[in-house]
Amino acid sequence: MKRLTTVLIALVLVFGVGFALFSAAEPDVQFVRIATGGTGGNFYRLGAGIASVWNDEVEDIVASTQSTDGSPHNAELLAAGEVEIAFMGADIARDAYHNTGRFADEPEGYYQALNFITYLYPNPQMFLVMDWAADEIDTMADIAGKRVSKGAIGSLGEVYFLETMKVLGIDPDDVIQEHTVHGAAIDQVRDRHIDVVMWPDAAGSASHMEILETGHAEARSVDPEIIEHFTTGAWDINFEYTLPADTYRNQPEDVYTFAAPIILLAHADLPDDLVYELTKTLHENQPALVAIADLLAEFMTVDVALEGQQIPLHPGAERFYAEAGVLGSN
Repeated sequence: MKRLTTVLIALVLVFGVGFALFSAAEPDVQFVRIATGGTGGNFYRLGAGIASVWNDEVEDIVASTQSTDGSPHNAELLAAGEVEIAFMGADIARDAYHNTGRFADEPEGYYQALNFITYLYPNPQMFLVMDWAADEIDTMADIAGKRVSKGAIGSLGEVYFLETMKVLGIDPDDVIQEHTVHGAAIDQVRDRHIDVVMWPDAAGSASHMEILETGHAEARSVDPEIIEHFTTGAWDINFEYTLPADTYRNQPEDVYTFAAPIILLAHADLPDDLVYELTKTLHENQPALVAIADLLAEFMTVDVALEGQQIPLHPGAERFYAEAGVLGSN
């Protein structure tokens, strides 16, 4: 019995030491969680492409996408350290970092973990009117009493909707608000359950394309006073944007609107060397991202990488841009 016990102890020691050696040989793996948006949207699609490139090209990381309710939600997740990377509208990132706008009542400095990595693409606001409501809606000022898909609760779409109602003097409660976006909104159009779609998404958005391809929707220009409001004053980070005719099927004319720069952020505590590698890898593998999401990643060139930067640049990204010779070009 004593001999058996000795053998068992020896085996435990051998396997224990072996396991310890194996564990010690395992590299430290950094998990990189990317906050995106709804699964039918461009944040999620480009985020999946970015995660794929990072997993293929950067050693010792595991990158993954996380579906969220969009920019404001992503600001919360990144500030809380629940994700390492986040997509965001530049206007939302700026307001969060400086505790202004919708973030004015939050704890001072809470969002200062938000650091800029790179500009991604322009995100135009869309205004789609269904044919069964077209005779009653000429402009955004006519949506009182109508059923409006304006994005998920807390999304950038909702932020724009509420601000638009303020500018037009419309009580939001006088609009039948549908907290829908992407696939859910497409289903509502098919079922004739909404009259208007009002949320932003990049040019060529699969969701807007599918809505227009039902044959029920018409893309309208945004009211001039709304464009002016969202591109001046507190919103001057945005810019006027023209969606060229035939960007979508059933869109025979140019559409005039405004767009926000969509940017990629990192948590300030993410190691500098890692953020350097992530930033460098993004720009060196832009062709691979274009193959995944051409109408989005085509804007991701180094020469405009600092567009929309109104919060601190992460030191790791700063190192890459210093090497690339673009610092100070924004």
